Amino acid sequence: MDLAVIVVGAGTAGLPCAITLAEHGVRVAVVEKADNVGGALHLSAGQMSAAGSRLQRSKGIEDSPEHHLADVMRLGHGKADPAIVRLAVEEAGASIDWLEELGFAFPDDQPIIYYGHDPYTRARTYWGSELGISVLNALQPRFDKLVADGKIDLRLGHRLTDLLVEDGRVVGVRAETATGTVELRAEAVVLTTGGYAANRAFFDRLHPGLHVLLGARETSQGEGLLAAQRIGAGFRGAEHHLSTVGGIETEPGQGTSNLWEALGNTNANNRIAREIYVNPAGRRYVAEDEPSQDVQERALQAEGGLMWFVFDEAAIDEDEPLVMGWSAEMLREQAAAGEGVWVAADVGELARRAGIDPTGLERTVSDWNAACAAGSDPLGRKALDHPIRTGPFYAVRSEGITVISFGGVTVDGELRVTRGDGGEPIPGLYAAGEVIGAGATMGDAFSSGMCVTPAISLGRLLGRRLAAQVGAAELLTA
Repeated sequence: MDLAVIVVGAGTAGLPCAITLAEHGVRVAVVEKADNVGGALHLSAGQMSAAGSRLQRSKGIEDSPEHHLADVMRLGHGKADPAIVRLAVEEAGASIDWLEELGFAFPDDQPIIYYGHDPYTRARTYWGSELGISVLNALQPRFDKLVADGKIDLRLGHRLTDLLVEDGRVVGVRAETATGTVELRAEAVVLTTGGYAANRAFFDRLHPGLHVLLGARETSQGEGLLAAQRIGAGFRGAEHHLSTVGGIETEPGQGTSNLWEALGNTNANNRIAREIYVNPAGRRYVAEDEPSQDVQERALQAEGGLMWFVFDEAAIDEDEPLVMGWSAEMLREQAAAGEGVWVAADVGELARRAGIDPTGLERTVSDWNAACAAGSDPLGRKALDHPIRTGPFYAVRSEGITVISFGGVTVDGELRVTRGDGGEPIPGLYAAGEVIGAGATMGDAFSSGMCVTPAISLGRLLGRRLAAQVGAAELLTA
């Protein structure tokens, strides 16, 4: 068999992997089911983190991969894979430098300490003005040039259906196209197919009964993960799933949401809480100004992922909006429509319309108003200047939301996909990016930039390693 590589997925990990392979003289095929490249970068915030980049050093920030590793393991409660995290953080600084060389324009204030998640101990978070598109805009010109030069064989509109196995070794892929089935063969196959956070049936099998809105790009169906499982690959990390707080259904009844159109502004670092959070019983379950997003996320998950923001008319126009992406007028219009947002003249009627227990909500609002008057909240909330007294009264239904998946195929320290019955590597099969699961790089919590940067870094690392193994290669088409 002539030596060559197939990269399945042209996204955050696949593009850097293919670029690196091609630039090392390996003729590589990229199989992508969408009609364009970029994968999750089309919806991603594009948040990255790295210690030891040129940009970080130019700001006089003292940092190291060891500090980064320690922060990730701390934030993820020790549940990330330390070997994979080490690989990622040791490559991260060079990945940021590489993006800068490709034309990525980092804002002048970066890197920063980011407080959207529980923060790192050092300023090491970066992103571009166009979020994930900024990353794509840096990668795509180099990728397109290699395609134009015949060094990358790009196959758009090819949906992976199966991995081809002969004598226990992965030797290629089978894909569906608009005109039929295609088989491609190579010495090595790299899965960079992303996650499953748009696959409702699969997600619900992993997390039965948990209220979660899916906000990933529609291509995040988990085909690579499922194909690998069919040939015996291991699966891990789904138990580490944690949802982001504040999801609001974009289309009522669809179970999906777009973060950029509507998201509850629950971060105490951004605004002063003017509402209470209640569960279906109408009971508060966390201090609404709790500064730790991790604490808020775990509290919501313990409640099953479903909650409501409850507030009065006096809270709507003051300060930052409750729902990012909505003006005060938009909120009132949504409430008048009565789909996901409700308004009523009294608290009991509001509860009935919104699907909250009326007795429970009336008791909670009364207790909350008493806490405001007394200047002391049993849950420890500090912001006590907003009793719920001035009608009409409002409720916004919210669920946890996810744009990433924590579960993924098992890999070893060389990013070889391993079997689920003993951990032995499956010859010829490798993986990088979200297909190995966010749990591998973050544990059971969110670490700033530890999805995008590991995907880029591990994609590049695999490209170099495979180039060293296979040398220049020609793709074989069966």
